[in-house]
This record gives sequence, structure tokens and C-alpha cells, in this order.
Amino acid sequence: MDNYWSKIIGELNQVDVTVDDKFVDFIHDANRIFVIGAGRSGLAIKAFAMRLSQLGKQAFVVGETTNPPITEGDVIVVASGSGTTAQAVMLAQKAQTVGAKVGLITTSRDTPLTEIAEQVVFLGGKAKYEENSTTVQPMGSLFEQSVFLYGDAFVLGYMEKFSITESEMQQRHANLE
Repeated sequence: MDNYWSKIIGELNQVDVTVDDKFVDFIHDANRIFVIGAGRSGLAIKAFAMRLSQLGKQAFVVGETTNPPITEGDVIVVASGSGTTAQAVMLAQKAQTVGAKVGLITTSRDTPLTEIAEQVVFLGGKAKYEENSTTVQPMGSLFEQSVFLYGDAFVLGYMEKFSITESEMQQRHANLE
């Protein structure tokens, strides 16, 4: 068997996961953050929401039954490799109608979601149905991995910028597990 681990790590090393101060401020200035993503992108963005709450932000996963309504001053962050996921486009548009801002984590340019979003983070990889020779991994694997790792890099940048310690985050960690 080939060394697939090395191939995956090699591809991840090629992805630029630079955390932009504008995106950090975009999240920091939000009253509350709502996140959405479909499939594996959804799993990765849920992990980001968890860390945002541990940073002291109110963060919600769209679709959960305990969500409050999104309102002016809130932000919705969409993880979509293609930038065309129909439900995500519809929900981002709906969020805008009530005065919420839209952030996007994607790998695709010139899409409905890049047109809507006020802040866009472009990561490597490909959309699940895109033909692309930059990755040996199937479908959106590289993008989905990059979303997860971008979330962790974002957290480190946020902690540094706003002097948040790991101890403070631990105090906000769930204790019913």
C-alpha cells in the first residue's frame, strides 16, 4: 500500500490557511455567529462553532432546534466548497434580509455565495464534483480538511489578538459529556 498519510499531509502543506485580521474582526464584531455547511463541510464548521463558543462568542449551528432567530448584527458563516449549495445560498440570502452579514469559507470563485458574502476565505482543494488535478483525494476531502484546520488556525489568531488563554476557554468547555 502507498503512504496515503504522506500524500494527504503533503497536500495540506500546500493549502494557504492564513488567518486574515479582517475575518477575525468580522467574527469578533458579530453579536452572534451562525454556521452552516452540508455534509463533511458541515462537520468541520460545527467544530469551528464549538471553538467560537469556547472563545466566548455565542455560536449556533443552523438547523438545530434550539437556535434563536438570526437578526441584524449577527453573522452567518457558510462552509461550501462549491459556493453553490442551494440551501446555503437561500439561508445566506435570508440572513441578509434581516440585516445579518455573511461570511464564506470556500474553494470556488465567482459563485452565488461569493457574490453574497461580505468576507470570503479561500482555501485549497476542490468542490466535490469538480475535476481538479491539485489533489489525489476524492471529492471535497482536501477542502473539508482545510476548513477544519482553518478553524483551528483562526482560534489561535483570535486567542492571540484578544489575549484569551486556554484556561479561559476550558472554563467555557461543555461539562455534560
